[in-house]
Amino acid sequence: MDNITLPTIHSNGTSRKSLQEDYDAAATTLEDFIDRWGYVEFNARDYYVVEGAWSKALEERETMNRKIRDIRVYLQTIREHLHS
Repeated sequence: MDNITLPTIHSNGTSRKSLQEDYDAAATTLEDFIDRWGYVEFNARDYYVVEGAWSKALEERETMNRKIRDIRVYLQTIREHLHS
């Protein structure tokens, strides 16, 4: 991911504690989703009846996996900042 804009902790902003709790909760939820995502059946047998559907599904799935990884990096980066 490119540069991520990090929140600045200051007297008129959201407290560090609140941001930490919120980003930690979001990260935990994402990890739970990733675990569940890994159990979703994804097989060619569910696509082969339509010509080209499997290769298209593979491409779409990888696009989704990249987005999930990007969200994970985004959350990790902000959490590291907030906890440092």
